[in-house]
Amino acid sequence: RIVGSLSIVTCQEEELSGAMLASWISQATFNPPGFTVAVAKERAIESLLHKGNSFVLNILREGDHIALMKHFLKPFSPGEDRFEGVKTEVADNGSPILQDGLAYLECKVGDRMECGDHWVIYAIVTKGQVLQDGVTAIHHRKSGSHY
Repeated sequence: RIVGSLSIVTCQEEELSGAMLASWISQATFNPPGFTVAVAKERAIESLLHKGNSFVLNILREGDHIALMKHFLKPFSPGEDRFEGVKTEVADNGSPILQDGLAYLECKVGDRMECGDHWVIYAIVTKGQVLQDGVTAIHHRKSGSHY
């Protein structure tokens, strides 16, 4: 019965882009502002989340998150544009910001730690903005043994 906020991690490195739904997120530090996010080892986006890489954490808004969540849960073919049909703008760090999100945090990977079947990514926040009023969408996990 673990609760997690719903967000979309997005990143862009030259011609490679990545996106994934994330719900295993936790604030980690005040100074510098930082958090952790767990990323399954088999996720394609994992290769874009090494120390020094940048990404955006797009925080989803309760009551308005289903469409974005479904979009980023569907499987994508290699080379398919993950952002087709989604309103985006480019963050200062080059990663996509989802304009329909509640807020976003521009981040740099400060470190990563191997933890079983996941990597725990420690991200340092460099910039962020609240895009609209509301509260963060959350996922009430019925079991801690699967997504």
